[in-house]
Amino acid sequence: MTRCCDGFFSLKAWPRLTRARATRLVFPILVLAGLTVGACNLIQIEPVAPAPRQSAAGIIFVTATPRPQLLLRDGQRARSTGPVPEATPARPSFAGANELGQVLVLEYHRIGYPEQRFQRTPDNFRTDVRRLYELGYYPVNFIDLLNGLSHVPSGKKPVVFTFDDSDISQFRVLSDNTIDADSALGILLNFHSQHPADWPTRATFFVLGDDTDNYNRIFGQPKWAKAKLRKLVELGMEIGSHTVNHVDLSIATAERIEWELAISKRVIEDLVPGYTVQTMSVPFGGFPFSLDFLKSGQWGGYEYRYVGNAAAWGGPGLSPYDPTFDSHRVSRLEVTEISIDHWLTHFEQNPQDYYISDGDNTVVTVPELETANQ
Repeated sequence: MTRCCDGFFSLKAWPRLTRARATRLVFPILVLAGLTVGACNLIQIEPVAPAPRQSAAGIIFVTATPRPQLLLRDGQRARSTGPVPEATPARPSFAGANELGQVLVLEYHRIGYPEQRFQRTPDNFRTDVRRLYELGYYPVNFIDLLNGLSHVPSGKKPVVFTFDDSDISQFRVLSDNTIDADSALGILLNFHSQHPADWPTRATFFVLGDDTDNYNRIFGQPKWAKAKLRKLVELGMEIGSHTVNHVDLSIATAERIEWELAISKRVIEDLVPGYTVQTMSVPFGGFPFSLDFLKSGQWGGYEYRYVGNAAAWGGPGLSPYDPTFDSHRVSRLEVTEISIDHWLTHFEQNPQDYYISDGDNTVVTVPELETANQ
């Protein structure tokens, strides 16, 4: 099978905003790599299944709801046109922009029946995705949040989908080698197929990097473990660590903490050559006795470094430009019927509280502050 996205969005280094200002703040940009945009030209819904195309691993990457097939077609690259001209182009603007607003990092676990804590039904997950889209949200990876949300279009509100535990319901391959349309990935791919320009394939999967039992804890289907991880990366999604054994780091010894964080990263990167695991989420929300363990360390000659960590609770998180933003204590919203409805309603009624992009990755826009004389 050919790849949907053969390249990734390059990341740009952003200086941190040290204090809020009532103006548009202009920052220089250090370009780390030429921008290569993987343009995903998806979709063809056909009533009659075409001859399936397979990857080298044997998965036919097809998903649909209900049963028509969704074919992932070859991506096309938009190449860089060369150096940025010296003349400063006109900057896009959005009058309602607020890049100091809060950001939702949504926390999911299983997708299945019945609806209960740590389990969202497929229909309710579809409803979550549809409602977010209709309210102007735009999916990004967790690492994108940490790196400054530089590619969110003007007027859009970034949202991060995260999935803990690498449960089979997040990415299930059926007996006919198709992606289950009721799995988390199947639902996200189908929605992207309906809205390819406004809903990119972005989500972060915090995986248990356990290499025992033939990788059974990596999405529950050992023979597909490697192919699944590689497919997520090809789609532009992110893979993070959730330790090896889902251990509570708040009660673990220093040696155990470093083993869990070093080995889980190594296992994932061995399965996806060339990929670097940059982020993690602590199981049970259990932080180690020193936050330094989450940043870097080593065990048995294996070194690790994580640029950020997602907490297990806390509600809406801070903008990456908020002076109190801590990349290793990023709040998440555990999604339930009540919690997501409450916060989406709140931000709909109080739009000034949420992060809204100005569409210009060279500046950070914040609302002007009203003075007592105004």
